[in-house]
Amino acid sequence: MALYYEVLISYDIEENKNRKKLFDELKDMGLVSIQKSVFWGHLKGAEITIISHLFDKYCSDNDKAFFVKANLAKEILKNSFGYEKQDFEVKEFEYI
Repeated sequence: MALYYEVLISYDIEENKNRKKLFDELKDMGLVSIQKSVFWGHLKGAEITIISHLFDKYCSDNDKAFFVKANLAKEILKNSFGYEKQDFEVKEFEYI
């Protein structure tokens, strides 16, 4: 069983306040905004469960959102324009 899973998250939320709150929460989880409402990154299994709860919290009936376990890091350069390898590399952080 993998410790981290690569995920792709996309959403279309009409209300600015809720859209900003979801953006901030996803960023706080360590995900990277690769477009305005599209995030990519690696999450633990328990963190993936949280995504559904965030959708319930910030999405209304007319909004749309989804997430998938992805494998972009290996395939993105073959099928994309404007992205570079470092855009999809796992960032290492040093603790101080």
